[in-house]
Amino acid sequence: MNLIVLMTAAGAPLAMLGLSTPDVPQRNCIFMIHPQITSAVFESKEGKIVFPDRPTEYPCSYAKKKGGADIAFTNQNGWRFELRIGRGDEGTWKASLADDAVAGRAFSPFGDRK
Repeated sequence: MNLIVLMTAAGAPLAMLGLSTPDVPQRNCIFMIHPQITSAVFESKEGKIVFPDRPTEYPCSYAKKKGGADIAFTNQNGWRFELRIGRGDEGTWKASLADDAVAGRAFSPFGDRK
């Protein structure tokens, strides 16, 4: 799994999360703007959390489990991201900071290929 698409809870395209290879417990990841993002989504709360400043590469944990994979990292503004991708290449993401949180849908368009 090297690319995960993040969408808002309403299903609007938001970002693509690129993950480095090979599949190891510690990988690097970076957010890229989804080519179908709208200015309203970019300026939304989710957009400001995912794209707080300039593109930054984050060290992320990658745990492949029976039935999917879990990815987690913290961005430069302290938001903790957690993604869960299931067996059907679909899943969820959430970002939290103290008592604040946002969440949405996620999927891996290319699956978990070896």
